[in-house]
Amino acid sequence: MRNFGKLFYASIFFVCGSMSLLAENPSNSTFCSIDPTEVLEKVYKSPIGIWEYTVEDVPYEYSAGVLVITKEKEEYKVLVKVNYNTLTASDVKVNEDEVNFSVYIEGGKVQVSLQVKDDLINGNANSTEGSFSLKGKRNKS
Repeated sequence: MRNFGKLFYASIFFVCGSMSLLAENPSNSTFCSIDPTEVLEKVYKSPIGIWEYTVEDVPYEYSAGVLVITKEKEEYKVLVKVNYNTLTASDVKVNEDEVNFSVYIEGGKVQVSLQVKDDLINGNANSTEGSFSLKGKRNKS
C-alpha cells in the first residue's frame, strides 16, 4: 500500500506531461491521430503476408506451395516454399499491387509476375518450359 502513492503520483506526472505536449502541438488535438480505416486499407491491400498458391499444367510436386512476402526496412523479400524446399527469390520488386521476382527451380530461372487484389493473387510464372498461370489466396491464420 505504501508504493501505491508513488505509483499514483507517477501516473499523474506522466498524464500531465503528455497533456502539456499536446497543448504545445495543436495539430495533434487527439491522443491518436491515426485513422484506423486508413491503416486497415493499407494492410488489406499490402502484398506482405503468407500466400497459398497453385500453378496449372506443371508437375504435381510444383503445382502448389506457399509464398512468404516480408518487408525489412525498405526492401521486400520473398520466400517460396515448394516441394519440401524453401527458396529465396531474387530481383524482388513491389509496385503498389504488383509483385515481381525470380526464383531458381532445379537450376532454371522462373520469373514470376503477380497482381494482388484484396486477399487474392493472380499472375504468371515464366520459365524455359513455358508460361504457367498462378493463383492464390492470403492465409489468414
